[in-house]
Amino acid sequence: MKSHKKFSGYYVGFVLVMLCVSGFSNSASSTTVIEFFGRNSCSADVIVQDSLKNILQSEEDVIIINCRTWFDKEASAKTFSHKFCNDRDDFYTKKFRATNMFYTSPLVVNGRWDAFYKDIMPAVKMGQSDKIEPIVLKVHDDMLDITIPEMSSTVGSGDIMLYAYMPSQGGTASLYVDPDVSLTDEMKERIGANQSVPFVTKRSMDPYYIRPVLSMAKIGHWNGTQISMTVSLDEVSTMAASAAQDLSYIVVLYEGGEIGPILAVGEVVSEKEFNNTLPNSTPMEIKFLSAPKL
Repeated sequence: MKSHKKFSGYYVGFVLVMLCVSGFSNSASSTTVIEFFGRNSCSADVIVQDSLKNILQSEEDVIIINCRTWFDKEASAKTFSHKFCNDRDDFYTKKFRATNMFYTSPLVVNGRWDAFYKDIMPAVKMGQSDKIEPIVLKVHDDMLDITIPEMSSTVGSGDIMLYAYMPSQGGTASLYVDPDVSLTDEMKERIGANQSVPFVTKRSMDPYYIRPVLSMAKIGHWNGTQISMTVSLDEVSTMAASAAQDLSYIVVLYEGGEIGPILAVGEVVSEKEFNNTLPNSTPMEIKFLSAPKL
């Protein structure tokens, strides 16, 4: 069973064994990291965003890095988009095309596995077999304390990256029911399970963004030994303005450089994001269509 600990407006999930660290700490169990490089103009984007939310709600110890790519000619793609996401997507594309010339996936698991956008779980299951070490994080006074353990590595070095992301938002949806239809308990159960129901239409009012990345920065280099460091969050907080208290943070250790297999990861989730995404999905508003006028 998964449990959660709250500290200063943040949550951290951990399974079975709790690390006794002041403030909050992350899980001692292995974690799976999904990096998604999406854009608004892609027709598959909505499918992936919804799938990622479902994975967060159904799977233990999954971290989402939703890095939105930027295209100057596509005005609609600029929401939450960053050119550094394009660079990372290009790096991964070159890496995977070295062994698969037809690689086009915008999803990467643990820096090792590419995922098909319509069926992400096979790559997630593969990722669960990887040994990802925990990075212990603690937020206090706009500072982030980071402890990376000593671990084995074929390369013996890597880069430490800090991501900040906004709370999941958008995707407001309503269910429109035919005026001549009375919803039975079975129909309501199917609606709750996101299954199709005759004479019931789901309409999304705006795009949905699952934990969109706000910033990314290289904050250090790892040489194979344990590292303890503290970084300021002032610059990130300034970027978020009034939403600074709602930011969540991910620290990733990539083997060999800024792009590579993930060796270790840690995450702190803001209270707002925890309440929005993890415990339960937000119930959709149900509206009954007006009967047609004769």
